[in-house]
Amino acid sequence: MRTLRDGILHFLMVFEAAVRGARAVVRRTGGAIVKAEADSLLLMYGDAERACRGVFALEAYLAGFNRGRPRDEQARFSYGIGYGDVLDLDDDTFGPEVNLASKIGEDVAKTGEILLTDAAARGLGAVLRRRLLPHAPVRLRGRTVTVHRLKA
Repeated sequence: MRTLRDGILHFLMVFEAAVRGARAVVRRTGGAIVKAEADSLLLMYGDAERACRGVFALEAYLAGFNRGRPRDEQARFSYGIGYGDVLDLDDDTFGPEVNLASKIGEDVAKTGEILLTDAAARGLGAVLRRRLLPHAPVRLRGRTVTVHRLKA
């Protein structure tokens, strides 16, 4: 029987293994991992289109990573994508779109779901824009924000 401590260590080992592979995928798709904390990654891409394509590649990588693994050894992510001006420091990135994307990715999106802020949705080209689906408005910090779901 696994103790809580053993379970946490096991989770961290699986997460670290997934992140090692994810780094290569993100780099290959033109992005960078700004930071990895707890069970979250903060990724940066030059535009919303590349971010979406990077997420598709990351999901494909995770499908391979998870294949044949027991459920408790699988890595899964949910995604929030924003687009706008940011303050980019060496080990972190800040800005309203970063905050909003983080909130919808962590608190609203289901496993494997890709949610976009309104600004990110407006930044997509015609092909990806056709894959947008409506999502219920989200109430964050006392205001309602428009969120879009991207069909994979």
